[in-house]
Amino acid sequence: MSIPHTRSRTRKETLAHVIPPERLASSSPESSHLYRGAGEAVPDPSFSTLPGGPIVENDDIGHLDTANSGFQRKDNATPTQPSSGNAPNIQAYLSDTEITRGGSEKVPPVPVTPERKAVTDSTPAKSTPHSNHSSSFSSTALLNDRQYKVDEANKYLIGDLANVRTLPVKEWSLLSLNLDVDKDTYRLTEKVKKKFQNYLNAETKAKRETDPELYNSLVALLNELKGNSRNIVFYRQDVVPVRGSPVKQKPDIGAVFKELIESRDPLVLAQASDEKIFWGLIILLLEVKHEKGKLIRDDFGLDAKWKKAKNSGKKRVEGADEASGRAPKANSKSKSAGDISNVPPKLKSMPVSTKEYRKKQKDTQNIWPAPDRNTPEGVRTQTGGYACDILSTGVLRSHVHIFLVDSTLVRGIFYDHSTIVESAVLNLENEGDQLIFAKMIKQLHALPPAGLGLVQNLEAPFMKNPASLKYGQTLPEFEKAEGPPSNEIFQIKEIKEGCKFSFPYKNGTTRTVKLKRVLFRSRGIIGRGTIVVQVVCACTHCVPNQCDWSGKKLVLKLSFPSKTRVPEQAFMDRCKEKAKGDHVWVLNHLPHVYWTFDLPFDQCSPQANFKEKFGDKYEMRLLRGSIQEELQPLSSLETALECAQVFYDIVQCHHWVHTYPQILHRDISDGNIMVRVKDGKKYGVLNDWDLAIWLNEGDGISTSQFRTGTRPYMAHEQHSPSWRGPHRYRHDLESLFYVILLLATLFSSPSERAYKSLDEDHDDDEDDDDEDDDNEKDAKPSETSYHYQTWFTQGDDFLYKDKALIMLDLSWQPIPTQFFRDFFHWLMRLQHSLNAGFVALKGHIVRQRDTLRQLPHFDNDTLDSHFSYDRLVSIMHQFSEEKLETHGREWQGKLREFQKN
Repeated sequence: MSIPHTRSRTRKETLAHVIPPERLASSSPESSHLYRGAGEAVPDPSFSTLPGGPIVENDDIGHLDTANSGFQRKDNATPTQPSSGNAPNIQAYLSDTEITRGGSEKVPPVPVTPERKAVTDSTPAKSTPHSNHSSSFSSTALLNDRQYKVDEANKYLIGDLANVRTLPVKEWSLLSLNLDVDKDTYRLTEKVKKKFQNYLNAETKAKRETDPELYNSLVALLNELKGNSRNIVFYRQDVVPVRGSPVKQKPDIGAVFKELIESRDPLVLAQASDEKIFWGLIILLLEVKHEKGKLIRDDFGLDAKWKKAKNSGKKRVEGADEASGRAPKANSKSKSAGDISNVPPKLKSMPVSTKEYRKKQKDTQNIWPAPDRNTPEGVRTQTGGYACDILSTGVLRSHVHIFLVDSTLVRGIFYDHSTIVESAVLNLENEGDQLIFAKMIKQLHALPPAGLGLVQNLEAPFMKNPASLKYGQTLPEFEKAEGPPSNEIFQIKEIKEGCKFSFPYKNGTTRTVKLKRVLFRSRGIIGRGTIVVQVVCACTHCVPNQCDWSGKKLVLKLSFPSKTRVPEQAFMDRCKEKAKGDHVWVLNHLPHVYWTFDLPFDQCSPQANFKEKFGDKYEMRLLRGSIQEELQPLSSLETALECAQVFYDIVQCHHWVHTYPQILHRDISDGNIMVRVKDGKKYGVLNDWDLAIWLNEGDGISTSQFRTGTRPYMAHEQHSPSWRGPHRYRHDLESLFYVILLLATLFSSPSERAYKSLDEDHDDDEDDDDEDDDNEKDAKPSETSYHYQTWFTQGDDFLYKDKALIMLDLSWQPIPTQFFRDFFHWLMRLQHSLNAGFVALKGHIVRQRDTLRQLPHFDNDTLDSHFSYDRLVSIMHQFSEEKLETHGREWQGKLREFQKN
């Protein structure tokens, strides 16, 4: 079988193919509706339809001819190709709120999943605002096994940073540090006043932020403010990068437990040749700038207030004071416009030049650049990157504090898994502000580990053992790292006692497990912050060989879900109740959860304080853990046929769970598709049900800030800011399509990426663009694969447009690697089914707008049967002339009917 080797279209070429050139310039992104009254929509007669040839009334795409290149039909029927007069208008599609909201819900209503009898009284919990929703287990580790430039990785935080809140300094201190500034009786000593003056003198004399005395004087001040309690020590970190992260970052000043440093000099600690700091040791950070306050005097985030400037179309930030909790007006000019109180910052638009776009494809870090670090937004992204590394690569943390210092101005920043809260600005030239800052640092010295964000149930002796610094030296440097560098932090050989985690068990007892290798860490600030670790039972009361977990390979899964989220075990218990008789086969495809527990935050925690302050705007979380069977990742598979069977297993399992226990998964990703080996046979397992819902709760409204899924694999509609749900089962099936696509195009085998760096195969590909266009043989298949890499660092706007192009372009073709070449026809047929379904949906919506009569029912759950369980089974039950195993009598009977017809 041969795979067609055709040059993939660039974005401009694709748009030109599906949109007539004369309409490209005139396409309007404006809404397709004019509004009158209370929510009454009036059809806009100028709205362009989205035909792709005639409206598709059936989804027969024929049989793929493996003898010829391409996807020609054996029945000689020619696929409908768009013509210049009848082409799908993608811009109209992207801006059509009827489609991006999930389809028209006007009279006559389009039915969704029927309401079923309630099975729980719990309130359906929404997912975290702008959460990455990383999966609980990493398989192919598309993110974790490559090294990123700092700005490339930090672009992923833009959504998280849109959740920034701002509070007055005293209120911020009270809520995040449990410090009542007015009641604290501390007064500045002469020695502390001298330290402040030394820093101010160093700031005045410094010509740049890298001046050593600037750091040295500030470190001396911070350590002088230890008071009577000294749990931490501040040190200089700016000289060398922190180890243990996929990103090379050098924060300026860090703090670690005092026992770790012992008699070492904090000014040269990070420069030792045989000892290195890694992210798991850092308690909090300070980032130091020397830009005379221009990087800190800026209002930002959800609490920003804007006003219209006189004689100008621009809007600028209002000046504010301590009472309002907002910083003074920025000195630098602001390019922001409009009210951003409820929307994330706009990003740079895509380049319109084909040549420019193709160059951007080859250097994907530059498609949408991260904010310049010489701007307030850039500094926020930088400090957000530090918080992300502490929360994602260190020990399990509930929150972290970081301080931003720009010359004499200081701002505190609190990061946890639900929000980011900044304090108003302190000016260290003011003695009153010096006192407040001194009280804040003194409080940090005195806080117990839980106040600093460390989980009490976790015993991590390496954080206080100097032997850990030797381990830090063994971690590979940024340029040499082949995989996640911090997956061994819980089993440092030099520390014999190891790390342990204790949790409540049956009948009021407590169980303890010893932590081993980290199998997965989700990356991000806002979100569940999932970590999965191999464990063994460490209970002292367990009799050898009689422990109920003896002989089982176990993992401990820890995360911070919403407090109202239904635990995974509840879903699995319901599945076990239904998996009887002919349905018992499904148990091979579901995870085994042995125990689950919840550890809520106490009433004095910062999380409880912010919940009381922000109310419904703050998502209250808890620490949820579970002991589960250890499963194998997709990377353990050895053949393409095994991969195909696993994906086919997932479709059948998803259908069964949706049909019988009536549960919707809502987070299909590469990391949630696992493998169970039983009696020498491999089974695909649909794992991680943390974001699942009962179908009777499926009508809950979703918004651009509350959506579920793992971003690279989410259905394209979910990336639209106007999408309001509901989450349908076809969205999960579309996610599976992206899982197969990214695996087949980015990997040379299930365990090995096809390309080790983004620049590897493009060093000699800088020829003239026109020459490339005229020589298809010179086009490299890897260009498309490199483009899909951007799905792991770009935001919703980019992904929505990129995935919509796949949905609507009839000439689209995947370019799988040699190992996955037989997935070509699966991917083509799945894409054709999606294309036919969305063309049919668009046609239905247009006809519904243009007529007053009742139209035939359109099944939005399946795109009118174009993209359904039946369709996927008919495509996937066979792979490269091999029949795959079909489970259960239901599908076996349906396949027999398919074959008859």
